[in-house]
Amino acid sequence: MANFLLIPMVVRKGEEVSVPNVCNLPLDSATMVLKKAGLQSVVTERRYDQIIEQGRIIIQEPLPDTKVKKGRIINLSVSLGPEKIVVPALSGLEFAKAKQIIDRLGLMVGDIDTIFSDSIGEGRVIQTVPEPETEVKKGDAIKIILSKGILLKTPNLVGLKIDSAKVIIKNLNLILGSITEVEGTGEKGTIIVQNPQPDQLVNKGDTINLMVVK
Repeated sequence: MANFLLIPMVVRKGEEVSVPNVCNLPLDSATMVLKKAGLQSVVTERRYDQIIEQGRIIIQEPLPDTKVKKGRIINLSVSLGPEKIVVPALSGLEFAKAKQIIDRLGLMVGDIDTIFSDSIGEGRVIQTVPEPETEVKKGDAIKIILSKGILLKTPNLVGLKIDSAKVIIKNLNLILGSITEVEGTGEKGTIIVQNPQPDQLVNKGDTINLMVVK
């Protein structure tokens, strides 16, 4: 009689079940599904994942459809979602250095545009899209806007003496053109007219012509 009762108990104790697939389920749902199957669960890790949403199961161990004994603990890996990266401030950096930083952060260089700048030299970063301090996902592309060179505007030379104007023109990589003496009020050698006029857009190497008091 004792043997008759013992055998069914041993069979039940060793009963096997097929592990259900809980991958991509929210943790609460996964725990419930496993519990209904007579299994236990434990979270063994939480890690970033570019595909699986935060709070959902990335992988389980043992794998789905594995035959295990009832009561077995199933190890679960839970997603923290895509890793967030803060866009760094790259303005003023040479492109090669900016790309190195972007690559090191696990981001990618996306589109590259070039425009003239009023302060940043040629080949250096003016702006990024998204802007610095913006949170993006690891692997996202960052658009880079590079300088085509500094956009020059003609300085206001009216009222200056020739010697002072020469220094300013040279420092701006412009060229002093003709100097025409004309009748006018004011001290001799004082600039009264310039061409191009002040604040006109010019390029390096452009010429500025002057009229001065005779």
